[in-house]
Amino acid sequence: MASKTLKGWSEITVYPTDASLRQFRLNCRQCRITRCYVNGRATATQHTDPYQNFRMHETSTAHQHHQYRKKLDAVLHDPPEHELVINLPSRVKIEPVPPTGHSKTDSLDAATNTATGIMTSSLLTSRTDNSLSPFAPLTIRIEFIVENIKDGFNFVGCDLGDMRYPHAYTTHSPLPGAACSLFPTLDGIHERWTWELEITAPRTLGDISKGNLPETKEKKGDTNATANGTNGLPNGINGVNGNHTPPDEDGDETLDDDNDLDIVVICSANLKDEVDGDKPWKKTWKFEQTMAVSPQHIAIAVGPFERVNLSEYRDMEAEEAMGIMIVDVMGYCLPSREAELRGTCMFIPRALDYMFKEFGQYVFQSFNLCFVDDLVSDTTESASLVICSNRLLFPESLIDPIEPVTRKLTYSLAAQWAGVHVVPKDWSDTWVIVGMAYWMANCFLKTLMGNNWYRFNLKKDAEKICELDIGRPSLYAQGFQVPIEPSALDFIKLKAPVVLTILEKRLWKVSSSMVLHRVVRKTFLGAIAGDLKNGLMSTQHFTRLCEKNSHTKLESFFQQWVYGSGYPRFEVSQRFNKKRMIVEMGIRQVQSSETPVARAVAENFMQDAMNHERHVVVGPTRPVYTGPMTIRIHEADGTPYEHVVDIKEGYTKLDIPYNTKYKRLKRSRRQKERAAAGAGVDVSIDAQNDDVLLYCLGDVLQAEDEVVDWKMEDWSKEEEDKMAQESFEWIRMDADFEWICTLKVNQPDYMFLSQLQQDRDVIAQYEALQYFSSVKESALISSIFVRTLIDRRYYWAIRVEAAMGLAKCATAELNWIGQFHLMKAFQVFFCFPESSVPKSNDFSDATAYYVQKAIPTAMSRIRNVSGACPTSAQRWILDVLRWNDNNNNNYDDCLYIATLMKALANTITITKFDLNNDFGYEDEEAIQTQKESINEIERYLRIDKWQSVYQNVLSETAVEILKDWILLGIKDKDPKFFLSYTREGTLDSLRAKCFECLVELGAMHQPGFVKYMAKVMSSDPSPYLRHRLWKVLGKGLGMIAVGSTKPVNNNVNPGFGEMTFVDDSVDMSHERQSELARETIAGAITNLKRELTDNEGFKQALWAAATSPDIGLIEIRNLLDICCLLYETKSSLVVILRQRSKTLKCTHLGDCKIVIKPEYRNWYTPRPQPPSSSRPAASSTHQDSPHAQNSTPRSGPIKLLPNSRSRGNPGSARRVKTERQSSGSTSRSAPKQAAASSGTPKASPAGGAGAGSAPRPTKIVLKLKRPLPQNGDGA
Repeated sequence: MASKTLKGWSEITVYPTDASLRQFRLNCRQCRITRCYVNGRATATQHTDPYQNFRMHETSTAHQHHQYRKKLDAVLHDPPEHELVINLPSRVKIEPVPPTGHSKTDSLDAATNTATGIMTSSLLTSRTDNSLSPFAPLTIRIEFIVENIKDGFNFVGCDLGDMRYPHAYTTHSPLPGAACSLFPTLDGIHERWTWELEITAPRTLGDISKGNLPETKEKKGDTNATANGTNGLPNGINGVNGNHTPPDEDGDETLDDDNDLDIVVICSANLKDEVDGDKPWKKTWKFEQTMAVSPQHIAIAVGPFERVNLSEYRDMEAEEAMGIMIVDVMGYCLPSREAELRGTCMFIPRALDYMFKEFGQYVFQSFNLCFVDDLVSDTTESASLVICSNRLLFPESLIDPIEPVTRKLTYSLAAQWAGVHVVPKDWSDTWVIVGMAYWMANCFLKTLMGNNWYRFNLKKDAEKICELDIGRPSLYAQGFQVPIEPSALDFIKLKAPVVLTILEKRLWKVSSSMVLHRVVRKTFLGAIAGDLKNGLMSTQHFTRLCEKNSHTKLESFFQQWVYGSGYPRFEVSQRFNKKRMIVEMGIRQVQSSETPVARAVAENFMQDAMNHERHVVVGPTRPVYTGPMTIRIHEADGTPYEHVVDIKEGYTKLDIPYNTKYKRLKRSRRQKERAAAGAGVDVSIDAQNDDVLLYCLGDVLQAEDEVVDWKMEDWSKEEEDKMAQESFEWIRMDADFEWICTLKVNQPDYMFLSQLQQDRDVIAQYEALQYFSSVKESALISSIFVRTLIDRRYYWAIRVEAAMGLAKCATAELNWIGQFHLMKAFQVFFCFPESSVPKSNDFSDATAYYVQKAIPTAMSRIRNVSGACPTSAQRWILDVLRWNDNNNNNYDDCLYIATLMKALANTITITKFDLNNDFGYEDEEAIQTQKESINEIERYLRIDKWQSVYQNVLSETAVEILKDWILLGIKDKDPKFFLSYTREGTLDSLRAKCFECLVELGAMHQPGFVKYMAKVMSSDPSPYLRHRLWKVLGKGLGMIAVGSTKPVNNNVNPGFGEMTFVDDSVDMSHERQSELARETIAGAITNLKRELTDNEGFKQALWAAATSPDIGLIEIRNLLDICCLLYETKSSLVVILRQRSKTLKCTHLGDCKIVIKPEYRNWYTPRPQPPSSSRPAASSTHQDSPHAQNSTPRSGPIKLLPNSRSRGNPGSARRVKTERQSSGSTSRSAPKQAAASSGTPKASPAGGAGAGSAPRPTKIVLKLKRPLPQNGDGA
C-alpha cells in the first residue's frame, strides 16, 4: 500500500453477434497493459493512455491552454472514447454454438484489480440480451498494472510520517471514465452487469509489509499481493521500502495491538466466502452482486475497519413486519470510532424500512456504510455500499450536526433506489434522479423530525431558490455540460426536490390521491420487471408517467419549472365589498419588471464566468406563470375557507364569496380574554361561549403585572376600532405550497398578527414574522416578537426568527426595548432567578438549546446610530461567555461556545484608527470591554490548541474572527498566523479555512502566496483539501473580479486631523461606470483580466499546477478553465526531428515560412564553398571544424521553437534552436555530415541535423511569427 500501486487482471467474456468480429474496444485509462490473451492465446493490443498524453513541453506557458484542453476534451465526454483495442488472434475463430449447447452460460466477464497489498477480482456476467448469442463466447484476459494513481482510488495513511490507520478505497463517481481508471471495462453509467469479486489482502495490519519481501513472485493467471510499509504508523511498520519491525522487537504495546488489527474488505456485493490465500499472511474475500449495476457503482474499501451491526436499532414490530424481506444494515469505521458511528447512523434501519414500504423493494441483500478519511464529497453512493467521510461522524454529546448529517445519510440511502438501481438516461435527466432521491429522503425525514421541520425547510429552500435562480440555466439545461459542475449539481439538489414537492401538491389537487408516490413506486417496479429498459429514466418518460397516473396534461408545468428558469413574483391586493358580500382580490405578476438583474458575486463567479465563456444563453424572464393557487380566508368566526383559483394571466381579478355573517370581535371581548388568561382561567371551558375567543399561540405575558414588568405595548384605540370594522381575520396566499415564488400581500398589521397567533401552519407564522421584520420597528412589534419568543408552543425555528426580529427593535428611539426584551427572555430561561448569572448548561431540551444560541447572536446585531454595538450589549455577551459552565451537562458545549465567540466578535467595532487618532476615543469603558473581549476569544483559541474539540471548531471560529478584525482595521495584518495553520498535519478543514482567510485578506496579489497555494493544490496528498482550495481559488478570483478585495495593509493609520478636500468639479463618472460594469459578469471578467493577465507570478504558478503530474482530470479541467478565462491563446509547437541516414535541408521561404525536407546528394560531386560573407567558423575547412575531429556524424533532435509574437520585426527574430549530439553510427556518414555542414547560409540552421527514411521527400512547413535569422547562425 505504501507504493500506491494496483496490479491486477481482467477477464471479459464476449458474446459475439457477428462472425466478422475482429477487434474489441474497451475503456482503459491510467493502466499499463502487460499481457493480453483471447481464449488463452496471446494477442496484440493498441493502448493509448490519455494520461500519458497530458504532457506539455517545458517551454509551454498558460497561453497554450487550448492545446492542453484539446487533449482533455477528448477524454471528458460521454460516452468516453475507447483507449484499448484488442485484435482477435488469427488462430481464434468465431464458431457457432451447436444446437444442443444453446443454454445459459456460466462464463463470467471479469474485471480484476489486484493492488499492491490488495488483490481485487471483479467478475462481470454479460448482459441478458447477449446471453443467447448464436456464437460461442470468447474469453479475454488482460493483465495490467496501475501506477501513479490520480483518479479512481485513494490511499490514506500510506505516506511517510502519516500516523493515521492505513486504508484504501475507490472514489468512483458517475463521471465519464471514472471506473476504467482502475481496470479495463466498458465505462459508462448505462453499461450494467452482474458482478463477482475476489479480493485478496493481508490478514492483519502488521502483515502489510510482508508482501514486499524479495521472494514474492507473480504467477501467470494469478496475482500475489505485495505491500510496502509506511514510516511512522502506529502498527510498527516503518520504511517506505518495506523495512518491517517485528512485533517482538517493538516495545510499545499499543503498536503491537495495532499490528494485530484484522484487515476488513467491504465491497458493493454480498460476501460469499472467506478463504486462506496462497501465503499464511494473506486472505481472500469472495463477493457476488446478482443485480446488474454499472462499473461506477462498484466500490471497494480495505482497511482495519470495525464492524457495527446497525440492525440492532430496528424495532421489533418493524422486524416482524418485514419478515424474510428484512435487510441487514452494517456500519464500518476505523478503530475507536464505533460510538460515533452508532450515534450517527442509528436511524438508518428505520429509514430503510420506511422506503421499502413506501417506494418498493430494496433490490440488494444488505446496506453498508463505510467511513473513511480524505473523501472529497461527504458520501459516494454505490450498489449496497455508501463510502462516507469521517467528517460526518459526531459524538452523541453534540446536537447541531444531527439535522444536516441525517439528511445527507438519508439521501445516500434513497440513492440506492434513484441513483444506483435507476439512473438518468442522459446527463440532462440528472435532475429527475437527484430530485427523486431527495424527495424520498424528505418524505422519511417528515416522519422522523415532524411536519413543522418539513414545512419550514421547504420554505427556506424556496427562499434560497428565489435568491439564486436569477440568470441561471434551467434544471434540464444544467446537465448540458458534461461532467456537471459541482455548483450546478448543488443547485439541482436544491431546486429539483422542491419542484417535485409542488408537483406532488398539484397532482393531489387534481386526483385526490398520492400520485407522485405511485409514480415513483411504479418506476422502481418497472426497473425490476424490465419495463424500464436497463433502468434508464428520462424526463420525457417521467412526464408520461405523471400524466398517465393523474389523467391530466402537465406540459405547462414542466415547461415552466423544468425546461424554464426563474420564478414568479406576485403582488396581491384585497378589498371587502360590503354590498355584494365578496372579497375582491387582484393578483399581479411583476417578475418582468421587478426581478433583480443577475450580478456577479464572488462565490458563484467561476460558474457564471464559464457559462459566459461557453455562450450559455439563458432565456428571458417568463412574463406569466400559470397554475392553480390555494387562497385560504379565515373569516370572522375563525373558520378557514379555501378557494382554488387558476392563474392564467399576468393580472388575475377574483371575486371570492363571503360565507360568515358580517361581524368582528370588539375590544371589550379581547380584554375579557386577556383578563381570563391572566387570572389562569381555562378558556377552553367556555369555548362554546361566544364572548370568549380561544387564542392558539402567543397568548403569554397577558397579566397586568407581566405587562408592566416586560414593558409590553398593545394596540391603540384607533387601531382597535379599525380592527372592529374588518370582516375577516387574515388571508393566506398559496396555503398549500404549490409555488416557488415571492408574495406580497397588502393586509394590515393586525391581520398578520392573527396569522402569527392563530394559524398552526409554520409557514404562515414565518411569513407573518417576515412582514413584521420588514416594517418600521415599534414597541408594539417588539412586544409581538417577545411573546413569540417566550411561548414554548411555537416551533423552535419560529422562536429563533422572533429573537432576530427583536434586534431590529433595539434602537435609541425606542429606548432599546428590543435589547431589554432579549436580556429579559434570556434571564427568565437560562439564568438564576432575579439574577443575570447563567445557570449551568443543560442541553437536554434541544428546543431550548437553539433558543439559547439565538439570543446572544441577536444581541450582537444591535447597532446604534453610529453603527457601533452598545457597550452594554457587548458586556452582556462577554459575561455570558465568561460565566459559561458545562460541568453538569451531558452534552458538549464547543459549538455553543463557538456561537458566543462569533457573537462577541460581532460586537467589536472600535478600530485602531479610533484609538490612535489625535483626539482619542473618549469611551474608556468601551475600550476596556473590547480589550477583554479580544483576550477572551484568544484564550479559547489557545484552549483549542492544547485540548482540541470537535473538528477544531474553536480554532476555525477564531481564525475567521481574526480575519474579520483585520478587514475592519481592528487588528494588524499577520499572515504568519494564518500560514502556520496551513501546514500539513493540521486538520484539512482548518487548513482550508486559513487559506480562505488569506485570500480574503488580499493574498492573491502576493506572488509568493500564489505559488505556495498552487503547489499545495497540485501536490498535497489530501484530495479533499485540493478540492477545497479550488473553491477558495475561485472565490479569490471572484473577489478580484468584482473589486471586493485589495491587499490589506492597516499597520499604518492615517492621521485623524488631516484635512481632505473634495472637488465636486472632478468628473467621477468613469469610476462609477467601472463600478457598475463590475456588477455584470462580462465587466467582472474584463476587470479580472486587467488585474491578473500581466501578473507573471500568478501565470507561472497556475500553469505549474495545471501541468502537475499528481492531479486528476477534473482538477486539470478546473485549472484550465481559469487559464481560458484569463489568457489569450497563442499556438506554439515544439517539433523534434530525429536524424537518420539523409541530410535535412532548411530553406527560408520568407513571410515567416521555412521548409525542411530531405536532400539527396551526389557525394562524388565537390562541395560548394561557403560565401566570403560568412563568418570565419562557417568558412573553415572540414578538417578544421570541430565536427571533423569525430568520425561519427552529428545526430540528435532539432527543436524548432516558433515565436508567437506579431510579424514584421526582423530585428528581434527568434533563432531556431538546434541540439546536436554524437551518435554511434559508422564513419560512412561523415561525408554526408561534411556536406551538410558546408551548405548554404539559409540551410545552415538545420542542415545536417537529421534526415528521414521515406522514399520521397517529406515537406514540413512551420508558420512562424518572426522571420528566421539570415546570418547563418542556427546553432
